[in-house]
Amino acid sequence: MAQVYALLQPDGSLLVARPRGNDWVISDRLSGADKNGRNVTVFLNGFDVLGLAATIPAKNEAQARRAAPFAVEDDIADAIEHSHVALAPPNKQDPTEPRRLNIASSDTLREIVEEMSAKGLSEAELVAAHSVLPQQDILFEGPGLLLGRLGQRSFTLDASIGRDVVLSLIDGHSDIVICGDHLSQALNRTSQGPAAETREALLRQLIIWSRNTDAGINLRQGQFAPSRSIEFTGLKQWRTVGAIAAIAAIGWFGSLVAETHAMKMRSAGLDQLAEEFARVGWPETNGDVQQVLALSASERGAGTQAFPSLLDATAILYDALNQVEGSELRTIRYDRLRAQMTASVAFESFADVDRLTAIVNTTGLRARSGDSRQSGSKVIGDLTLESPA
Repeated sequence: MAQVYALLQPDGSLLVARPRGNDWVISDRLSGADKNGRNVTVFLNGFDVLGLAATIPAKNEAQARRAAPFAVEDDIADAIEHSHVALAPPNKQDPTEPRRLNIASSDTLREIVEEMSAKGLSEAELVAAHSVLPQQDILFEGPGLLLGRLGQRSFTLDASIGRDVVLSLIDGHSDIVICGDHLSQALNRTSQGPAAETREALLRQLIIWSRNTDAGINLRQGQFAPSRSIEFTGLKQWRTVGAIAAIAAIGWFGSLVAETHAMKMRSAGLDQLAEEFARVGWPETNGDVQQVLALSASERGAGTQAFPSLLDATAILYDALNQVEGSELRTIRYDRLRAQMTASVAFESFADVDRLTAIVNTTGLRARSGDSRQSGSKVIGDLTLESPA
């Protein structure tokens, strides 16, 4: 269904915008929403949400989400254990770029989630209004509020805040964009855009920013992520054989999820993988990576086509996996006698197998793809890495 947008108003009601042709129909009636509000984005005023940015060194999204609260702990007034941190998607072109994030009170967000569930929107996105602002220094005047982005911070202020406070905030931001005549006059600046004088106008502007910049941060992450249950309608009408088959399928799916999670945990870090290589390929070293590297170096000196260091080969594989979206390392093993490393990887499609193989082949290693097979919604492919011929 078409995307529906809503603005949570101070009294707890929703102002809803649903598409009609090239325009939006705005009313206080919730219509056009999919089951549980899966196609609904609810804008919060953002008074209780602070936008920051931080460099978060992490090998994957799970690690990034765990590290994010500690990266901003010194920038928030409330205790971090009472706060919820939501991350914007990473910049795939520049993974080292600071991640934008929003911090909200866990108790406040929990109340809003419960409120939305009571309205039948248990799976709707929740987005702070200031998180969709353009990526520039800007102050935007809305009905009873000011939306702002200054540097890496975004925020919402009450419109009654003192002029001196606002002036101190924008001090040093000479290129700031001011939107709103009242605001520009109060700050003795030139207005560069209109304000939103009504909530309807504010909702329209938030929709434009959200659709044009795709910058909004969905607060429904981590503990607040929607829980989508699998529904079986008409179960009482199934025959015994059909019911048994369904139960078996559920059991298989659960075991697959558990197995996948365990595999992810085992392959969580480069150091852990290096130790595993050492134990499997060189059992006599008792997992001593440094000793394995020394042995590997001596083997390279004895031959002309030796396999590169295990750390180098693993780093090459990790870098290649990061370039194939949706790929997940399942298992990996090293054949010392053949000087080969074989990785089993889960992909989104069969084409991704060839793509990963091609990427590795550009690094100086030689990669060969083996058997590929469908496993549930994933494609499992085997990749063998060895020295160039």
